[in-house]
Amino acid sequence: MKVPIVLAALLACAALPACLWRTTQRWPGPMQSSADPLAPGDSAEHPPGPEEVTLIRHADPVQVRPVGALSGHPLSFFDKRARLNAGGAVIVSPGGRAEVLWPGGSSVVLFGEAVGWIGSPSRGEPMFELRELDRARLDLHPGDQVRILGGAVLTGASGPYVLQRDPDQTVLVHNQSKEPVQVAFREEHFDLSAGQIVRLPLLSSGGAPFVEDPELERFAGPGYNVRLLGTLDCAEADGGVRVRAPEGSAGEARAFGVRVQLAAGQSAFFSEPKAAPNSTPPRP
Repeated sequence: MKVPIVLAALLACAALPACLWRTTQRWPGPMQSSADPLAPGDSAEHPPGPEEVTLIRHADPVQVRPVGALSGHPLSFFDKRARLNAGGAVIVSPGGRAEVLWPGGSSVVLFGEAVGWIGSPSRGEPMFELRELDRARLDLHPGDQVRILGGAVLTGASGPYVLQRDPDQTVLVHNQSKEPVQVAFREEHFDLSAGQIVRLPLLSSGGAPFVEDPELERFAGPGYNVRLLGTLDCAEADGGVRVRAPEGSAGEARAFGVRVQLAAGQSAFFSEPKAAPNSTPPRP
């Protein structure tokens, strides 16, 4: 049986791919980059700094992301320690556990899923920034600051301080030390004594501390402050704080992340939020 001429030609070309195809991709054509060079990604948000920390892997899986890298690489089973400079990151997957140690003795232990960036206090940054979190334990020295999940800033001089993310999109901060700890959340500053807990919501607008207006006045309420802008009357009443704008005046009252504009004759009442009935202290 004779092979048709057309089929024989196709078989010959299949044996020699270069006769028809110079590349394996014919259609559509190769994609052209719209940016040259490529964008640096989020690595540009964390420039290198002089500070150096030690990362200890207590349980797999743990990855490290060096300064300037676009992704992390896992630590091998025999790599228990790694060095990271400011601008690098540690990535812990579910089931993992890692500890970040600073030369002065401060430490952050990450349990479960977490992403943390090493900060540079020499250029005014917190020493550590949490972008993802299941649970963490902090032991700090005087002057140390940590930006916790959501953007709030924790300042402490002891420890342990335990952070835990809850399914209701809140972060619990539990002071398990004997010394007070400060948490700056938007326009609020919480002073937590030994054993106290504060629950911070994870807002789409973030929880980074606001820069205070120098014209704001503070009124000390029962365990919290109310900030006043303008000519307002303020007094404790019924376990809270009542603010009133007198006739011919107006202003603004701020507390618990809420801002209330008061026209002449209007009033507002602020009381401390009640804790959720099923809230439990985070594990150490």
